[in-house]
Amino acid sequence: MARLYPRITTDLPVKVDAKLVKSEATITDLSIDGAFLEGHFRSAEEKAGDTILLRYDLPRYGLFEHSGKIIRKDTNGIAINFYGLDVATKIKLWKYITDNMNDFDECPYCGEKYEVIPSVCKTCGWELTFNSPGYFEYHEKMHLLKKLYSKAGNLVADQVQRLINFMDADILKIGVSEEFQEFVGTSNVMLEVFSKIRKVAPTDIPVLILGESGTGKELTALAIHERSTRKDKVFVPINCAAIPETLLEAELFGYERGAFTGAYTSKKGKFEHADGGTLFLDEIGELSPNLQAKLLRFLENQIVERIGAGSGRKVNVRLIAATNCNLESAIANGKFRNDLYYRLDAFTVNLPPVRERDEDKAVLAKYFLKKFSKEMGVSKAFTEDAVNAIKSYGWPGNVREMINKVRKAIVMASDDSIRPRDLDLSVQDEPVEKETLLKDVRERVEKQKIKEALESCGNNVTKAAKMLGLSRPSLYSLKKKYGI
Repeated sequence: MARLYPRITTDLPVKVDAKLVKSEATITDLSIDGAFLEGHFRSAEEKAGDTILLRYDLPRYGLFEHSGKIIRKDTNGIAINFYGLDVATKIKLWKYITDNMNDFDECPYCGEKYEVIPSVCKTCGWELTFNSPGYFEYHEKMHLLKKLYSKAGNLVADQVQRLINFMDADILKIGVSEEFQEFVGTSNVMLEVFSKIRKVAPTDIPVLILGESGTGKELTALAIHERSTRKDKVFVPINCAAIPETLLEAELFGYERGAFTGAYTSKKGKFEHADGGTLFLDEIGELSPNLQAKLLRFLENQIVERIGAGSGRKVNVRLIAATNCNLESAIANGKFRNDLYYRLDAFTVNLPPVRERDEDKAVLAKYFLKKFSKEMGVSKAFTEDAVNAIKSYGWPGNVREMINKVRKAIVMASDDSIRPRDLDLSVQDEPVEKETLLKDVRERVEKQKIKEALESCGNNVTKAAKMLGLSRPSLYSLKKKYGI
């Protein structure tokens, strides 16, 4: 049976995170959909079906960090499948693989031998012109079609008809609903956040979420939980700053009857309630030194010790922590343990403030307006002045402030139009006009330079992209944007 992805032999060092255990190995075989990792892993518990996080450096293409699933475990290593890769990562992997396929005498899909490699394999039908523009897009489409065909071949006629009916009815609805619910946005910084969530969610490693107040740290933690293998188990959030230090230990770890005055019965802590699921510790930087030490012990052995108990109990909890403070500064000031920080910092998600998401401001506001208008049974719309005010405002309270202002504006608006005064925002036309003017000038120059580069290269996209310092996919996107 022909492969759907060509593979190459490599010798790439890779770091593997699995169930809080870090190992080092070597990628000896690599394709876009998976790899073989040779090495002796320190965790004897790893088995087929487990998810792991990989970190490795591809020469010329930089650091790669994504998850995979173990499909086979051998005496000398493990075979894994990649999943959740974004398009940019796939393209870089594909370039690296094709860069190292220069000298081959057989079809990398089916193994048919050739003295001279043809443009199309006569046996399996795959095109073999790997360096031609658009080959990656061709390969992705053909891979999905072949995969769909192999699946459909096992269906009876009635099932195939139902599949066609479903596609006819629903295929055009893709993109209507937001993938991450209230994580609305198309800015590069938010796309990076979405990508990180997809990568880390299937694993069990701890996650540290950093961001200002109101940027959606709990929503991020919930998004990770809902896309993990623990999604059917509990998600337990707790704000460490909202509970007095004297009570927080009891809330987190529980206590036995008689452990202190008023402890008339035994009580489970949040760690035990989250057994099998995810525990989200918000404002982790507010923990006392005593609780930091106890949390570190838990991360090392997953054993919970109730207050007043003679022994501990092992639980299976995925920990996600968040803070709006600078932990590195807290470490320098002796307020936070560096060993705990390094434990929590296995994977970090940085949430950008709204002021750094210029292109998302109006999108976010319109999303919340539509959502809250529906909840209140009304129909409202922003005026042009209101949209300009939203774009130019700094939003120091981030998403939380925007939610509150939009809700208030729906109530305050005297008719179906929401104006800047309803949002408690002032109109700032001049900065917006200047920004728009600068944007127009930049786009006009960019379009002209792309045209000149294509003309000088005889419309060869690969050469033009190299001349402009862009990747081929980026140049294709810009051509589409400007209608070139």
